[in-house]
Amino acid sequence: MISKKILNKAKKIKLLAMDIDGVLTSGEIIVLNSGEEIKIWSVKDRMGFALLKNSGLSIKLAWVTARESRQVEERSKEIGVDYLFQKCLNKWERVSSCARRLNLQPESPKEIKEVCDFQTTISSGKGVAREVIEILIKAQGQWQAVLSKFSIFLIAILLTLSACSPHPNSTSSIEKPDQWIEKFTITETRNGIPIWILQSEMAQVYNKQKKATLDQISIQFMNPPKELSSKSLILTKKSQTLAARLSAPKGEVNLDSHNLLVWNGVKVQSEDGTTLYSEQLRYSTDKQKIFTEAPIKIVKKDSILIGEGLEADPDLSTVKIFRHEASIHPKTILNP
Repeated sequence: MISKKILNKAKKIKLLAMDIDGVLTSGEIIVLNSGEEIKIWSVKDRMGFALLKNSGLSIKLAWVTARESRQVEERSKEIGVDYLFQKCLNKWERVSSCARRLNLQPESPKEIKEVCDFQTTISSGKGVAREVIEILIKAQGQWQAVLSKFSIFLIAILLTLSACSPHPNSTSSIEKPDQWIEKFTITETRNGIPIWILQSEMAQVYNKQKKATLDQISIQFMNPPKELSSKSLILTKKSQTLAARLSAPKGEVNLDSHNLLVWNGVKVQSEDGTTLYSEQLRYSTDKQKIFTEAPIKIVKKDSILIGEGLEADPDLSTVKIFRHEASIHPKTILNP
């Protein structure tokens, strides 16, 4: 819940200025051998900018960055950024000039955390701009108006999904959960040996649908035990090691099959440091594979793979990318 103090201040905002690296991206800069830079953007921010441009508000948008990138220039044109400053070492001077053009009175910069009124709940590169934009639109009384502009588009999508649904007569009522469980845990085993261990901060259990929706999920995928002790199952379990760890803000588990669906920013990190990023992943307990149709990025020690759609072992030892877009072997990955 945003406080009244923040909403009152947000009503007066006329200029939204931001950096690129570490704000609209996670801070990673991929440098190709050609010298060209590649940045990974969030589609959530793109939607946020679209909402702002369709809100009818007179808020101007400024991007200020110390680096220079053709990708940034092209994206700023797509979004409709009013002021773009690249290769800018004195960022405050540029922001102040924009403010003066709009007859605003900029104040001298201080240590940010000492003077900031609001810290976002979303981290950089994950939709932080959209979070701020939604606050501005709501504070300035245009939230319902901007949503109405998108309503026809949303209705068309819903009608399309309804027409394609295999259960056209199903009701649209929202079923209430039968149980709320804090610190929810499931362990999938084979012959008493753990395959994976799921933990969730909160679960909502739906008995009729045989599912549980999950918040703040962590899944440990285990390697097969190094020793099979016929005398003690405990000794066998102790010989197991971690193969990979999955984390995601949201998910759902089938309580019968233990098949999993996770979304909203998924990360899988294997024991050797290889890391998979995607907005959505599915896990089949029978096949012991993870799947997705969403865009993916795999970061290894010496390369970065970018594509769409994937089938892989949970420890990422075997990976099949359905639509491979790029294999990048950067000179370095800079963290500004």
